[in-house]
Amino acid sequence: MTSGSADGRPPALRRILRRLLSIPTPLILGICLVLAMIVLWWQGALTEFWDTVREASLGLALAGLALFVVGLAVQCYRWNALVKMANQGKSDLPRATEAFLASILINYAAPVGLAVPSRAALTKRALGLDSNATGTIALWEIAADVLVLGFASLFWFLFANGALPAVLDELGDAALQFAILGIVLFVLGAVAIGVLLKRPTLRTKVTTLLRAIALAPKQRPAAAFEVLIITITFWILQAVTLGVFIKAMNVDVSFQLLHGLTSVPFLVGILSPIPGGAVVRESLMYVVARLSEVPGGEVVAAAVLYRMALFVSIPILFAGIRLWIKIQSGQSAHRVA
Repeated sequence: MTSGSADGRPPALRRILRRLLSIPTPLILGICLVLAMIVLWWQGALTEFWDTVREASLGLALAGLALFVVGLAVQCYRWNALVKMANQGKSDLPRATEAFLASILINYAAPVGLAVPSRAALTKRALGLDSNATGTIALWEIAADVLVLGFASLFWFLFANGALPAVLDELGDAALQFAILGIVLFVLGAVAIGVLLKRPTLRTKVTTLLRAIALAPKQRPAAAFEVLIITITFWILQAVTLGVFIKAMNVDVSFQLLHGLTSVPFLVGILSPIPGGAVVRESLMYVVARLSEVPGGEVVAAAVLYRMALFVSIPILFAGIRLWIKIQSGQSAHRVA
């Protein structure tokens, strides 16, 4: 009898993975949407949302929602561009988008760190990608956001008086969470290095994989440039969308305010150990509002509208994508016939 398989995984683990990968993506999205709503209810965000809606201008709130749907579509198109960068210029936009939308909800419904690997795994299943392409997509998505938001944050710190000490003071409240995350990552990294040192063959495979991932933009510079441009466009659109939600709360909007809101809070939220960056992002937005001399409570309320717009936008976009896939499948079947 054998205790493992050709890929080194125990048979029981292989069966579990096969069952998980056999779950239809629409069902995954539905389950995660329900779980995300439960998490938001537990955090008190749903009650806060309804209180906010009653105070907001309905017309501007609906305009913000429409812009959010457009922004989410741009984000999906960026994911498709990342797939092309990693997969020799080949992709399937509707199926890549379907996987991406499901993974966004996983980020809200599951522990930290599952969003990126889940996007990669779902996209790999939908498009039949190898581990090289999967890793490239996952890591360069984070890199693109961190690069753009990092530069935006740097410029905000340089030009907003008192920004750096105010942010550091606010982050002190979340220091324990980040410290725990840092310790966990350090331990996992140390364990991984120890394993690689003991297994030269595995070390060679991992080194080759990491080198390929790191050099992916150099191999396809046009696709990498497209990803960067889409990322910049996406974050500008997010600033405009958030500005509309802030106007819906009857607060004047300035460039400095939008610059601050869509730089440091989102950057820290992406790196936060809390699922979806909840609480941390909004608390930093309050700091930005205070520095811009606008009412912090109204800005946080607009941020609540912005966050909840995601849960309205995903089903809208997902329904359109499922219709696209159905039409695409029907056309393929007709050609075969």
